[in-house]
Amino acid sequence: MLDPVASVAGWNRGSTSGMRSRRSPATTEEVALQPAGHRPSPAGARPTTTARDGREEPTVRARELLRRLDGLEGAALSSVSLAEAIAASVRDGRLPAGVELPSERDLAATLGRSRGTIGRAYERLRADRLAHTRQGAGTTIGCCAGPWASSRAAELEPILPVLEGGTPTRSERVVDLRTVRWPTAAAARPAASDPAPAPSHDRLLALRRDLADRLGGSGLPGDPEQLTVVDGAMRALEVVLATLVRPGDRVLVPASTDPRVLALLRVRGQHPVPLPVDRDGRADVRGWLTRLRSRAAPVAVMTATHGAPSGFVLRSHERRLLVEAAADGDVTLVDDLSHAELWIETRPPAALASFDRDERTVTVASTSASAPPGAGVGWIHTPSGALAERLRAVAVAIDAEPSPPVTDAALRAADDRDGLLGSRRQHLIDHTAATIRLVTPVAPLVSVASSEGGPLRLLHLGGVTGSAAAEAARDRGVLVHPGSAASVGAGDPPSVVVSLTSPTRDLITGLRVLIDVVRDLA
Repeated sequence: MLDPVASVAGWNRGSTSGMRSRRSPATTEEVALQPAGHRPSPAGARPTTTARDGREEPTVRARELLRRLDGLEGAALSSVSLAEAIAASVRDGRLPAGVELPSERDLAATLGRSRGTIGRAYERLRADRLAHTRQGAGTTIGCCAGPWASSRAAELEPILPVLEGGTPTRSERVVDLRTVRWPTAAAARPAASDPAPAPSHDRLLALRRDLADRLGGSGLPGDPEQLTVVDGAMRALEVVLATLVRPGDRVLVPASTDPRVLALLRVRGQHPVPLPVDRDGRADVRGWLTRLRSRAAPVAVMTATHGAPSGFVLRSHERRLLVEAAADGDVTLVDDLSHAELWIETRPPAALASFDRDERTVTVASTSASAPPGAGVGWIHTPSGALAERLRAVAVAIDAEPSPPVTDAALRAADDRDGLLGSRRQHLIDHTAATIRLVTPVAPLVSVASSEGGPLRLLHLGGVTGSAAAEAARDRGVLVHPGSAASVGAGDPPSVVVSLTSPTRDLITGLRVLIDVVRDLA
C-alpha cells in the first residue's frame, strides 16, 4: 500500500485494468486555453483521446499548444524551433508528462507546415526522451515506461505540491532505493512473528501443495513432488547453483541483470557470461539463441518475465526458441519468476518450463510479491524427479528451508494474496508514473527506461556515470545501485537502478536528490 501522502492526494485504488482516477477541476489557465466555441465538460473533466488500449489520455489541441509555446514565430518555424519550443514548455512545467500532443496532421494544418516538419520535430523530442509515440495512440510527453504509466502520469496533478516542491540538498535520513521492500501499515505486525507449531514434514508438504495449486497460472504442472520450498528467492537460486555448477564454472546471464544475482554468482566464484541486451536491458533474442547454441556455459540463469532491472517480458515464440536452443547447446535453463506476478495490464506468457519437453528447465521464484512481510518463501520447480530429490537434499544440507514461523505464516497468507498483489501492482503503476513526472523536465539528463512490470526501474543519466551519481547521492543520504551493479561488463554505464517499492515520500525525496546530484555532475 502507498503511504499517507498518496491517500491525501486522493489517488484511486481501483483495479489495475481499465483504471480511472479522480481528476482535479480544470485550472484557470486550462479554461483560458480552451478554443473559442468550446463547450465546458463536466466538472473535473479534461480533454481526452481514447488510446487503442481503451484508456483516456489528456490531449493538448493544436491551437492550445500554440498558446503554450511562448515566442514561437510562425514565419521562421522549422522542425528544430518547434521541438525546442515544446521542450522548453516541458521543462518549465507547461506541458507535463502524460499529456498527448496533437497529431502530426492537425498540428501541420494549424501551423501551415508539412507533416514532415512536424514529424521531424516529434522525432527530436523522442531522441531527447522528452516524448514517446505509440502506434494508434499518438505522441505523449514523457519517456515510455509503458502506456499504463504514461496515462497515469497525466493524472497526478493532485500531488504536484509533493512532486514539485523545492529540491532538497540532501535527505534528512537515509533513503534506501536499492532493496525490494514493500511498505507496511504502521499498525501491522509481521505475520511470521506469530507463534507456530514445531517444524514437521507434514507442514512443509502442506506448503508445497498450496504452492502447487498456484502453478497453473504459470503453465507449470501442479505436482508438489516437483517442488522444493526454501527461505526466499535468492536462497532458491543459491540451492540451484550449488546443485548444478561448481566454483569457477561459467554461467550465462543477461548483460543487464538483477544486482543480487550478480553478487551471488561472484560470491560463489562463478563467472557470469553476458547474454546481449539493448540500452534499456531488453533481450537481443537472436544473440541469446546464438550464445545458447555455442555451449558457452552449462547453465543459463535468465528471467523471461519482468527481468530485473529492465522489466522486459519475452513473448511465447521467443520462449519456445530459447528452450530449443538450450537443448541444442546442452544448456540447463534456470527461469526466475520472482517478479512474474507483478504484471500490470497483460498477464505474461507461460513459464519457460512449459515449453520444455526434455525436462531441462528449472524454475525458481518466491511468494514475496503477494505475501505480507515475513510470510514470503522461495520455491524451486523441476519436472525431473531425480533432480527434485537432489535439490531438496541440498536445501537441507545448507539450511535453506524456511523456519517454522515463516512456514506457518506462508500457509496463512493465502487468503489475502489477491488483494495484496493488486495493491502492489497499483503501487508500481503510481510510482512509475510519479518517477516519469519528476524526471521528464530534466530529460535527457535523467530518463526512465521502458518497462513492462516488476519492482525495479533503470534510470538513464545522460553522460554521468552511475557510480559517480550513486556516490554523490549517498553523500546526501540516498542509496541507489549504480548501473555497474547490474551489468556483467567491466564498464561504468551512465545509469542507476532504483526500487519503486519504497514509501511514496521516500521515493520522491530520493529521486529529487538524485536529479540534483546529476545536474551538479553534468
